[in-house]
Amino acid sequence: MLAAFPLSCALAQETAAAAVTELSPVTIHRTRNPGDLQYTYFLNSWKFLQSTLPTEPRVLDVRLRLSFTELSGPAKDDYLPTSWAVAIVGDTLDHPIEVERGGYFVLPELEQAVREKATIMFNARTRKEYLNVAWKFRLGEGQTLSYADFAKAFDEVAAVQKRIPWYKISLHDEKVARFDSLKACFHPGEGRIEIDGRPADTIKAGSCQVLKFDPAVARTGRPEIAFVGPLDIVTLWDGRSAGK
Repeated sequence: MLAAFPLSCALAQETAAAAVTELSPVTIHRTRNPGDLQYTYFLNSWKFLQSTLPTEPRVLDVRLRLSFTELSGPAKDDYLPTSWAVAIVGDTLDHPIEVERGGYFVLPELEQAVREKATIMFNARTRKEYLNVAWKFRLGEGQTLSYADFAKAFDEVAAVQKRIPWYKISLHDEKVARFDSLKACFHPGEGRIEIDGRPADTIKAGSCQVLKFDPAVARTGRPEIAFVGPLDIVTLWDGRSAGK
């Protein structure tokens, strides 16, 4: 998560994140959401988190995610806005941000938004002063991931955590997060995970499948994970959260 705190309290391939596909300008009409955020503060936290990423080539990219307060775990994974979902709004600026299924997005850097002390607005009820962070896997051709890269992902996150100072309160959750699995979300949920062509032992979580990392499997030659079906996203996950 990225969090904000009052007064004294306070993510190559991913470089393209700053140039998120622009949507057509819109005028934002919506009732006030306590979860709306100060753009500049969260942009600075986002840029710092990006600066801690390992050098290329790497296995993971980082994404932000809406911190829904009124949706269950499966409903969050299935979330796909029918209109705008996230927008940066200033005195003269209405800049909608492209949001993927599940509420994932990248925060663009906009000089005008900084000048106008803009607000990040959400077209859903979200947690106050809070944004979730997700670690998204880069997949190979045919929606595949080597088990070795599955293991490498944990090392990459650990390296990021070492670079986050304890005084960066806004990144505390990223500093202390622990993962033991990956979560693959399919739409409309009719997908599966295989290891070397055989069905993997997974836990179903709504339209997603959770695969726990198994050191014994990692030691058996060069196993390959395949995600079979209409895949949306694969993220690093805490398997203890499966089904929540």
